[in-house]
Amino acid sequence: MSRDDSTDSSARVWGERVVSTLRLVAVSLLVVGFSGWLIDDGGEVALESPFTLAFGVGVGCAVVSIYLGVFLVNRD
Repeated sequence: MSRDDSTDSSARVWGERVVSTLRLVAVSLLVVGFSGWLIDDGGEVALESPFTLAFGVGVGCAVVSIYLGVFLVNRD
């Protein structure tokens, strides 16, 4: 096993952990943001609500995790 294979393997494991963490954060924030809209605001979307921020950050994490997942798969 050469040094390059070891570096590539550890980078791949690190990348998979980052993608998995982003997916978990995305799902959590999307659930919190959406349920907060339904429970707190009575189903009405209020832009000044912290739940809107949570939902937006959740969407951002989902997009980044999808991008990184595709990037890591096509790396070879």
